[in-house]
Amino acid sequence: MYKKMYKKLMRSVFCVLGIAVFLFAAAQAAIAADKLVLSNEVFQEVEVTDSEGKKEMKQIPVSTAFPRAELIYVITYKNTGDKAAEDVVINNPLSKELLYKDQSGKGENAAFFVSVDGGKTYGDLATLRIPTTAGAFRPAQLDDITDLQFKLKKQVKPQEGGSVSFRAVLK
Repeated sequence: MYKKMYKKLMRSVFCVLGIAVFLFAAAQAAIAADKLVLSNEVFQEVEVTDSEGKKEMKQIPVSTAFPRAELIYVITYKNTGDKAAEDVVINNPLSKELLYKDQSGKGENAAFFVSVDGGKTYGDLATLRIPTTAGAFRPAQLDDITDLQFKLKKQVKPQEGGSVSFRAVLK
């Protein structure tokens, strides 16, 4: 029994670490981008009932989560410079403790891609292949995803911004 509880606790700790890695990685991208500032938040959806008894789903900030919890990662960007930011690409490593939720990568005027090789190449999951030990290739699957990428389709004008997001489940 204690072994099972310890395992659950450790997964929760890994989730907190995964959230911290996500925030740090995106923050590093913000530093590298000249005047494009990124901020990050992690949410979980919960059902709430209002005073009239009506139920609705709300997103609340998360600092700790348990296995099988679905998390929503939101990256907000803003161009604080005086020139338009063009060809903006936001790359985000995916923690090994997370499983990307299929078709959840979204963004305002953004194309979404995944990587299964640590961020070396990106594409649609259906087009990516994984080498096998026999020297052949197999189709990539959701649990092969190592990195996520958002390519903005439009320039980001000065003092403007937007957001991109994805969902993942804690393994």
